[in-house]
Parts: sequence; structure tokens; C-alpha cells
Amino acid sequence: MILCLLAAGLQSCGTDKQKNTAENEAEAPAQEAEAPKTEEGIVAGAQAPDFSYKTINGKDVSLKTFEGKYVVLDFWGIWCKWCVKGIPEMKKYYDQYKEKMEIVSIDHGDEMDKLMPFIQENDMNWTHIMNDAKGNTDLCKLYQVQGFPTKVLIDPQGKIVEVYVGEVPEFYQKLDELLK
Repeated sequence: MILCLLAAGLQSCGTDKQKNTAENEAEAPAQEAEAPKTEEGIVAGAQAPDFSYKTINGKDVSLKTFEGKYVVLDFWGIWCKWCVKGIPEMKKYYDQYKEKMEIVSIDHGDEMDKLMPFIQENDMNWTHIMNDAKGNTDLCKLYQVQGFPTKVLIDPQGKIVEVYVGEVPEFYQKLDELLK
């Protein structure tokens, strides 16, 4: 876990407060401040908080929608250099393990008119949500996101396996370990 945090400092786009615009490509390191705790906290072994949202295509989804599969909650944005750099590897792993795993990419801070073409151009053929928080739960707050990208790996029973901040190889190693 310490390695993940150290790597995140080098390979993360920072927090929402550090994100400004695409012109200001967020390159600041992730904050290592302690996240506010929920009852159990967003830690390995805790039950992942459920949510209900509409996908960018208007379909209703919740975490329970994917019960029985591993789920990756991928908190990202097209403004985040490390998030974008990780897309080819995410596509490779999704193609390899899509029968056992679902990716739910949760975009933070982009406009729909920029997001949709980006997703289509990059063939990101998994579930996408915009974390707009307009009448919805703010998923970044619910999952105590401290930097981008953040990947929350959840097991088929809804328990958090691990949280990865930054684009780190340990995330992909864990997928191989669990899904091969």
C-alpha cells in the first residue's frame, strides 16, 4: 500500500482542488492527506457503498447491477494526463477479463460534449458515469477520492479489495492475480 501511495504521488493528476483546466494540465502530486472516514472507511475489506446513477447513455445502474463480478470504479477525467495514459492498458484488461469484471468509469469535471467523442474515439466500451452531483450523490466524496486516477477494486460480494491512487502497475498485477 505504501508503494501505491508513493507511486501515486508520481503518477497522479492530484485532487479536484488542483485540477483547473486542460490548459493547466494537472501535474501536481496526489494529496496524501487522510480521507474523511465513513463508518468503515474506503479501505480493503470494507463493504463498498452502493449508489444509483444514470450512465452517459441514460441507463440506470447501481453497484448492485454488477453483483457477481469484480468491479473497477475508475475515477478519472480527460483533463488528467495519467488517466488518459492508462486507457490503453485499461482497454487491454477489459478485453481480457470482461466476462469476470466490469469497469465503471466515473468522469469528474468534463463536459458531455467533450466526453462522449473522447470515449467513442478511444473505444472505451464499458460503463461510463458523469459525476455531476446535480441531484445525485457525489461519488468522489462517497469514495473519498484523493487524486486522479483512482481505481477502487471491488469483489463479486461487494467488498473493497484495494484502492489504487495513480496509474500504478500493482493494480494490473492484482487483476491478473484475481482473474486469471
